[in-house]
Amino acid sequence: MDSLFKNKFEQKLAHITLKLQKLLFYRIIQRTVLMIFPFVLFGGYIKIIQITVLDKDSFLTDILPKLNNDFIFTQINDIANVLYSLTLGWVAVMATFGAAKYTAKYFHRDDQLAGLTSISSLLIISYAYSKVQPMSFHGEVLGIRGLLFAILLGMLVGWIFKISSSSAPDHLTKHLSSNILERTFISLRAITIILIFSVIISFLVNITYYSDLPNNIMYSLANNYRSKNQVIQLLSTLGFSFYTIVASFFGWSGIYSPIEIEKSDPTIVENLSYALTHHTAWGSPNLFTSNTLYHPFATLGGTGSVLALIIAIFLVSKDNDFQTVARWSMIPSIFNIGSSAMSGIPVLFNIIFLIPFVLAPLACMLLAAIVLQLHLMPPSVYPVPTGTPGLLEAFIGTDGSWQALIFSIICMAVSVYIYIPFVRIAEKLKTIDNLALDEGGNIDEKN
Repeated sequence: MDSLFKNKFEQKLAHITLKLQKLLFYRIIQRTVLMIFPFVLFGGYIKIIQITVLDKDSFLTDILPKLNNDFIFTQINDIANVLYSLTLGWVAVMATFGAAKYTAKYFHRDDQLAGLTSISSLLIISYAYSKVQPMSFHGEVLGIRGLLFAILLGMLVGWIFKISSSSAPDHLTKHLSSNILERTFISLRAITIILIFSVIISFLVNITYYSDLPNNIMYSLANNYRSKNQVIQLLSTLGFSFYTIVASFFGWSGIYSPIEIEKSDPTIVENLSYALTHHTAWGSPNLFTSNTLYHPFATLGGTGSVLALIIAIFLVSKDNDFQTVARWSMIPSIFNIGSSAMSGIPVLFNIIFLIPFVLAPLACMLLAAIVLQLHLMPPSVYPVPTGTPGLLEAFIGTDGSWQALIFSIICMAVSVYIYIPFVRIAEKLKTIDNLALDEGGNIDEKN
């Protein structure tokens, strides 16, 4: 195997990946992430329609202004909201089903009941107690940012089935109706334990709102503790960007969105006020903010500069699966919706892509900081319409600076260059990974 890789770093990364592939935890995560890919892809295309056409502040509003007041157009918007909410918006529900099913099946427990129980558990935990809206949920737990929690919950449900129920009967050996009853009573204790546990967690969620506590703390630090020192501003923006990128890699969410720009940041407001007063972005007082560094140069295709990964796949990969996912994910990534590529490659939880996923956006931010400090381009300070392609964010945010557009293209090239060697490693490992799964045991069977 070592002969396939050029240096010790690639060999070490390959060995680590293969060791992880043999872990039940890792195999369940990878299979679950791949399982939800079609729903993430469909939801991504619906989101494109929403942010580019249906949103009143979208990228195409000026081109299609009359459609926003059309009755039929409003109905289309309502349908799009439903489709998005029940696909990408509820992807954690599907993920927790898959994780519970695969875990229970590995331990020869009732995988179908485990999956359904895990869905019920997640919905109970995310349920929002409200007299105004009797049937509502904490949406952030059910969407893509709740993916990590959903997978861990599914594994926990599968493990509880293992320790509190016996092996599932063979459905082929008995009459269907009696078989279902037998399976139900075998799993009843596990289901009861899980649902009681879920009610307790749900109560804690609703009285403490702890599910959003990490982001609340980070938001508070980002918005309330600002310094005029440029070095501190740079380190602060890089730190919060790093937190956002790493959290996204592990199926959570940071404080920065790849689609929407923070409007409450006082430094962003100060920069905009300066630009409107002086009719130029040159000389803005805050050079290193999320609006000048992260959004225009670190989200080329979504968090982790996923569009660069897709281009790298087109350039160097010959793997049919990679090429297929890249083709289907190309359009969403152009509009900074990288979730389909992150699920289909997959990038999520994939140790091979952790380094470029973090390094590419941070490298572009550092390069942008140098260019801004040297006054080679103006900072991005103007509002950018929702759904603006990543490559055009700096151009629009600087009110049409060609320097910013050229630098965005340079950042894309740098990001692609960073991703290319890891795409090659992933492609070489893909066949070996499949063999390792077969030799190490399928999820469906114990070693």
